Amino acid sequence: MKKSVCHTLFIICYILLLLVYSRVQKFEKPGDYPEGIEYARAEVVEIVEDDMGQDPDYHYIRIGKQLMKLKIISGKYKGKTIEAINFVTRTTQMEGAVGTRYIVGSYDGYITTNIMSYERSGLIFSLVAAFLAMVIFYGRKKGVAAVAALIVTLLNVVFLFIPMLINGVSAILAAVIVGLLSTFYTMIVLNGFCAKSFIATICCTSCTAFAGLLAWAVGRFGGITTLNTPEVENLLFITENTKFRIDNLLTAGILIASMGAVMDTSMSIVSSLCELKDQNPSMTMKQLMQSGMNIGKDIMGTMTNTLILAFAGSSINMMVIYYMYCMPAISLLNSDFMVVESVKGLISSMAVVMSIPVATVMTAMTIGKDNFQSISLRPNTK
Repeated sequence: MKKSVCHTLFIICYILLLLVYSRVQKFEKPGDYPEGIEYARAEVVEIVEDDMGQDPDYHYIRIGKQLMKLKIISGKYKGKTIEAINFVTRTTQMEGAVGTRYIVGSYDGYITTNIMSYERSGLIFSLVAAFLAMVIFYGRKKGVAAVAALIVTLLNVVFLFIPMLINGVSAILAAVIVGLLSTFYTMIVLNGFCAKSFIATICCTSCTAFAGLLAWAVGRFGGITTLNTPEVENLLFITENTKFRIDNLLTAGILIASMGAVMDTSMSIVSSLCELKDQNPSMTMKQLMQSGMNIGKDIMGTMTNTLILAFAGSSINMMVIYYMYCMPAISLLNSDFMVVESVKGLISSMAVVMSIPVATVMTAMTIGKDNFQSISLRPNTK
């Protein structure tokens, strides 16, 4: 009970510290920052006019426009009924009906109104609630700890990593700091102060550092930086009056992406070997190493596939475009898009593969000794 109270107080203090740090960071907003615009949720109460029809070239797309009456359901104009024209094109598919909810924006108190997007926060919150319920139901205390670790990691990225970048801290250094904090906290909150946590933390940190170093070297010799990404123009524009340097942002992104996969693999290996040793204390260091490598081979096959497919899935639109244009292999393989995505997937996968022998050797050397019983592998309470 005392540990739970201390942990809760620590989380509250840490979150407050992050919020204060992010708030005190001063930076000049982009030149096109929409000053004065107000956003609110609104629900369609009536379709006044409907001029929608089938696209002549794509039968599964509807285009046209709608004149709608909407009732604002949030903000200081809550309860006000407004009218707005909803233009539905091939690329802005937001056709509405009575009961449809939108996010609307206005510069003049909703005398004129722009429909910005569908209101989907309820859907997102429902999915988040379902995910958290599944984790906590299955994991019990460990599930609660996993949720706490996830929240801290997300807060580190949003309220520590990004403010550090804006304040002029190197993107790679910021990613290393966030990675260390997130990894250490995750391991400790899941397993307590024990050998398992420290082995997994050291393994994850070293292999993630390897991924960052490799990404930096590949970028330096291959001319691959954030300047080769599609978002570079927007990034340069919004950071032109800040201390923010974007050249190493791609490497930092690879570091953060690798951290999650390496953390998963490291803990899987360490936890498996600790459980084997716990069940059979007579296992030698050599036997533990052999078992760890065998377990790692199975993890390696699925985890590397997961990483490559994740990057491929996020880039599927561009892959289809390149395929349909029959881009020659020599051009495709050397395009910025393909090179950047390949580097992301391959370096993250290499870090995962490297974490298997590192975690295996470190764990076997630690728990395979004669004084195994004196080493705390796990906290006193399960």
